[in-house]
Amino acid sequence: MSKKVMLITIAVVISLITAVPVLAAAPTEGTVIEGVSVPGIALGFTRAQVEATYGEPDSCQGGDASYCQFPVDGGGQVGVHYRGSDGSGSSNSPDDVVLAIRWHEQVSGWTTTAGINTTMAAQDPAAVIAAYPNAEVTYNQFGGIYSVVDHEGGVEVIWAPDFYSGTTRVNMAIFYPRPTPPPQEKTTRIVDIDLTAKKLKGQRQITAQVQVQDERGYGAPGATVIASWVFPDGSTIAVQDTTRGSSGSFAYFTMNVPSRGTYTLRIEDILLDGYRFDAENSLLSGSIKIK
Repeated sequence: MSKKVMLITIAVVISLITAVPVLAAAPTEGTVIEGVSVPGIALGFTRAQVEATYGEPDSCQGGDASYCQFPVDGGGQVGVHYRGSDGSGSSNSPDDVVLAIRWHEQVSGWTTTAGINTTMAAQDPAAVIAAYPNAEVTYNQFGGIYSVVDHEGGVEVIWAPDFYSGTTRVNMAIFYPRPTPPPQEKTTRIVDIDLTAKKLKGQRQITAQVQVQDERGYGAPGATVIASWVFPDGSTIAVQDTTRGSSGSFAYFTMNVPSRGTYTLRIEDILLDGYRFDAENSLLSGSIKIK
């Protein structure tokens, strides 16, 4: 942390402790200092200081109360993550300290020093990326932005999909600045091979549905799955298919079978630009017995 940021942090904490009156709820508007504070409280505050400012929480999770939610004046909630004063887990003690602070879309009056609030984030995700050029940007399985995390700045914005309503909800958080982690390796893996058999015009037919995921558990659109059918006599035939479907998760292999016995689909490889096939953590074969 630079000397300038350290001085700002000290000044903010002192002003929050000495000048903020006891509130019935968190304030509606104010400035968020990334990696330092939100309106009314700061990282490093004790649980007692938070409750002296925001009042009693609406709810807390678990007996250790490691995460508590407080009402915001005018609507919305702010969530406070705690840890023990010695760096251990929270113990629902007045001396627990604030580790991170998160607020939700309805709290639109909190604006960061970079000029970002939840309303702007919801309407213009590109503006968030521009405001935090050193942030790590993560995309969901549909190609939309899921998160912008500035590790060294101590701030993140998340666009969380609500599958029940079909909408996306924005939330933001600050945390202690930390080094940017190395980029995660992109991989693909097979998580399921579902084999079924049926008779079609007197001919037995096998279909294998192969489910492919990336390292995040999302589908892998455009991945080419290379496999082999292994016949009861041990002979093989090479096959391949490209993943498809709404999330790009599945490849399909269909074959007419000439005789009874056990047939196996054996996975050889997955080809996708920029990705490594994680064979070690993949399901590599599936079998079905034809009677």
